[in-house]
Amino acid sequence: MKDLAHASFAEMAERIGALYNEEQDTLLLPMLGQEYVIRHDGILLRGQKAPEAHASVLLEYLFSRGTTFTVSPWRAIGELAGTGFPDFRKKTELPITQYVAEIIARAKTLLPLFDARMSPSLTGSDMAIIVHALPKVYLHVEMAQENQDFPAEVWILFSNNARDFLNAVALQGLAEVFKDRLLSLLRIY
Repeated sequence: MKDLAHASFAEMAERIGALYNEEQDTLLLPMLGQEYVIRHDGILLRGQKAPEAHASVLLEYLFSRGTTFTVSPWRAIGELAGTGFPDFRKKTELPITQYVAEIIARAKTLLPLFDARMSPSLTGSDMAIIVHALPKVYLHVEMAQENQDFPAEVWILFSNNARDFLNAVALQGLAEVFKDRLLSLLRIY
């Protein structure tokens, strides 16, 4: 477990792209359109303890050695991790595929809610978005609707520097938090 109690938030702030509150000695860190308050005694989301999955990704990000933001070339998780992640597709991409048509139809409403914007497609899909997942780690998500020849597809890629800020487990965790956030917003809006 990373040690927040003895962390120097002032030193971390610029490197990770967080806002430092000197009076309260806290960090304000955005992730997927939500703002997290990082304190020496824990991580809060909307005034309550952040879910464990969120906190583990944020802790890895906070204590990483990463410094610079490099978008391209976009990388698949296996390419960044140097090994295959057989559960990645099952846990992150496949649950989104059944909602692709709905996501595309409601994109203008949904995208601002998780800090995303439309982007040119790398694969010729129906919609591509760039998600500002963390200040220095982005996701590129391609979505293709079902047609008579092919089923719906979703591909999640990471900014080229993602491995500098998150280990392989945290990369998968970030993608899962993204999936959960997207599907939750789809139910609400």
